[in-house]
Amino acid sequence: MNNQRGFNIVELMVAMVIGLFVSAAVFSVFVSSLKTNKSQDNLGRLQENVRYVLSQMQSDIRMTGYRGCLGRNGAMTEDPTPPVNNVINTINYANNFDLPLQGFHSTASSWQPSLDATISALSPTVDSDIITIRYAAGIGAPLATSMANEKARIPAAGNPDALKTGDAVLIADCEKSTVFKITRIGANGIAHRRGANSTAKLGRAFHSDAVVMPISTVTYYVSPSADKTNGSSLWRKTNNAASEELAENIEKLKILYAEDINQDLTPDKYVTANNVTDMKNVIAIKLMLLARTSDDKVSNNGQKYTFNGEADKTPTDKRIRRAFTQTITIRNKAI
Repeated sequence: MNNQRGFNIVELMVAMVIGLFVSAAVFSVFVSSLKTNKSQDNLGRLQENVRYVLSQMQSDIRMTGYRGCLGRNGAMTEDPTPPVNNVINTINYANNFDLPLQGFHSTASSWQPSLDATISALSPTVDSDIITIRYAAGIGAPLATSMANEKARIPAAGNPDALKTGDAVLIADCEKSTVFKITRIGANGIAHRRGANSTAKLGRAFHSDAVVMPISTVTYYVSPSADKTNGSSLWRKTNNAASEELAENIEKLKILYAEDINQDLTPDKYVTANNVTDMKNVIAIKLMLLARTSDDKVSNNGQKYTFNGEADKTPTDKRIRRAFTQTITIRNKAI
């Protein structure tokens, strides 16, 4: 006689309930793992974004005012801060090498000092500062021989930076520097006639130890992202080219300027752009960035954050925000 028995209804129901609890626990762990992975992935992208932004800004800021071997101490000159000789006939925002550094501090509804029209046309976000850096860039074309006189064509040896007519450039040696516009460039050298320039005279007949370099004017600012997702990005505009979007989800940029009043290469104060006594005395820049995760709902609740010494803020979304700070020395002011 076969005595085997199956499960009764009560046992089956108990087993089903236990199975449901186990399945629910496994599902809960799975969902939690997905959320953790999503959060970690977003934070990783956020940090990578900021790391890239800071590396780009650091590279430009360190070069502020670069004029080849003509550093802060003027190399072979007695003048500790030899001025640049700018002979461009119409000096505008893009070629104003007399001001290697310009900053604009955002207030409640505007910037101080007021923005140049070329910058305001970029539609920057009012709650973030703006910074412009100017320096001689590129490889630089050395002179094959000395200039015949200060009005003569510049006998450049090659054209490694692909310079062309109309470009604003700088010629410099270890004693002097001059900014001018190229009126013609060819096998006979680089011409710098009047018209585009206020004078054809460069201030001296430069010798073979001089180089000709293009001028780079770089502006960083925060503006709405190109993808129209109500987010903002950090943008960079170089010379007269179209702005490029460096990194998305950068919400704020605040900047402090380390000013060396007594010329001892030590900051006497860190102030906003509108409180700088003289931008030529600034030897370092303190950058403060506020970045957010690209995805919403990566935290259980609106996560509080602190930025630029302000009181804690709780956002209405569930993104994670992080504040980053970096101080960058301007090499050509600190050596």
